[in-house]
Amino acid sequence: MRCLIVDDDPLICDLLEHFCSKVDLITEVTVSNSGFESVNLIGRNNFDLVLLDYDLPDITGKQILSLISKETAVIMITSNKDFGYESYDYDQIVDYLLKPIAFDRFFRGVQKTWQKISNRPNQKGQIFLKEGNSIIKVALDQVLFIKSAGNYLEFVSADKRIMTIMTMKEIEQKLSSNFQRIHRSYVVNIEQIDRISNGEVKIKDHEIPISATYENDLIRKINLLS
Repeated sequence: MRCLIVDDDPLICDLLEHFCSKVDLITEVTVSNSGFESVNLIGRNNFDLVLLDYDLPDITGKQILSLISKETAVIMITSNKDFGYESYDYDQIVDYLLKPIAFDRFFRGVQKTWQKISNRPNQKGQIFLKEGNSIIKVALDQVLFIKSAGNYLEFVSADKRIMTIMTMKEIEQKLSSNFQRIHRSYVVNIEQIDRISNGEVKIKDHEIPISATYENDLIRKINLLS
């Protein structure tokens, strides 16, 4: 997840940045001490999570909330113990943290954020991938599976393969619910599966191993989508 921290207190920012470094789900962190600067950052970037101070001196957290997409998760940072009641008025807010901030409450908020964005489908059904000096549009419904190969991901369709620098963690955040991790090195398009047997998934001419760790998740996802 890409995270933006917005707080005018540098010590709070340092603490939150330290907390973020301890959570594998958070892959990128940007810090801003200014409400107005954060508005520009939000306008130029697609953040998954904004850790937002409610009481900024230059522009209020409530005003910033009105500028944040409903698809973006927000965890409010506040000293107001009664803020919990008000937080229900905002679709973006998944949690709020009271100062002084404890790691366990922070981590709980990150987990809520992950639940929100992991259930968010890719509405456009396509993704743009950088391969060498080219940027290629890929229709996700045509992808058979995705394979991790070192620092690269290989997107395999019936008629082509595309290699791009990306991690499994990053791509899983961008995929619709039709995709499922079945192995530390493989994500498959469930709609493309022909057969599951003997610890393998058969897709066209490809036989892809299923790890015991992911097998139950795959079966549950198939039952859910059936």
